[in-house]
Amino acid sequence: MRKITALLSCAAILLLSGCARIFQPDGSGCIPRTAEMETELRRHVYKLAEDIGERNHYHQEAYDRAAQYIADEFESMGYEVDWQRYPIPDREEYLTASGKTAVNLEVRKPGTDPDAPWLVVGAHYDTRVGMPRWNCHGPVIPAKTGTPGANDNASGIATLLALARRLKNEPTRNGIIFVAYANEEAPFFQQDEMGSRQHARRLVKELGKEKIIGMMTPETLGVYSPRMNKKRRSAVAGSLLGVADRCDFVAFMSTNTGREYARKCADIFAENCRFPVRAICFAYLVRGIAWSDDWSYMKEGIPSFAITDTAYMRCDDYHETSDTAEKLDYREFAEVVLGLERMLLVLTGGKLPPESEVR
Repeated sequence: MRKITALLSCAAILLLSGCARIFQPDGSGCIPRTAEMETELRRHVYKLAEDIGERNHYHQEAYDRAAQYIADEFESMGYEVDWQRYPIPDREEYLTASGKTAVNLEVRKPGTDPDAPWLVVGAHYDTRVGMPRWNCHGPVIPAKTGTPGANDNASGIATLLALARRLKNEPTRNGIIFVAYANEEAPFFQQDEMGSRQHARRLVKELGKEKIIGMMTPETLGVYSPRMNKKRRSAVAGSLLGVADRCDFVAFMSTNTGREYARKCADIFAENCRFPVRAICFAYLVRGIAWSDDWSYMKEGIPSFAITDTAYMRCDDYHETSDTAEKLDYREFAEVVLGLERMLLVLTGGKLPPESEVR
């Protein structure tokens, strides 16, 4: 028994050591003008979470409206949208979603060097259907109200659209693939019917792994105000791993496959944004460790990570009907997105905009 305990202790120490790295901002400290970005992010979040609401295959009309809204936004920027449809098989646990068609929406911004590898930025647009508890994977209860999904994940889609718009006409050495995924939420999470799983396999087959720098997913990015958090009590170990429940940072969450890539990106982010960032890496030991759509690319051997406010580690509204648009902290949210824009430009060999916009 003592040997087993010792082995478990050693394993815990190895897991904890080097898991989190805190990157303190070392740029000029200039406060960016966020008003325009706040307005844009708010518009997308309110459209998806308040106007459209719960959007999944159990609320198909809303799901279709969300997909069309995203496609229309991409097209208004001058992109050509690739509607990548795929069927959902007939499985008992999928109930009325069986036999329906899911769709990923992909657009591409070519780089100036046709031989340079691509970068993937993707976020899911579906929301959590009603289930017995916020943290379970089934069974589906269509009659139970699910979440309107403001933070999870209208905030991610808003980030995706804002970045796609701002980078559309910026010359970058590497091309960028922007994609909105179907079916990240249960009962499809980490199944073949997950939109990012479909996309990752398709992309590797088309381009080859050597032609993909890595992938990052904006996932629950809008909460930065301290609030009562009962969900946090069920994940006390998170503080030992560097996932503090304080709201003073954005997290780059990865597994071993994306560790160095996430830290490189966090380093760039810290150099170009005053907002604190933590790069947190978990060993892939259990199914739940992967945060979101990054899992699908990790399975293909592509470096990947999630950009997140840490969701339930920070916010009780996660996977609840209370995940509504007015709860998000748009000023801080906007500052993070502006930092991500600069990070992507550096990562893809683009030219940074002047850091002179201060208030």
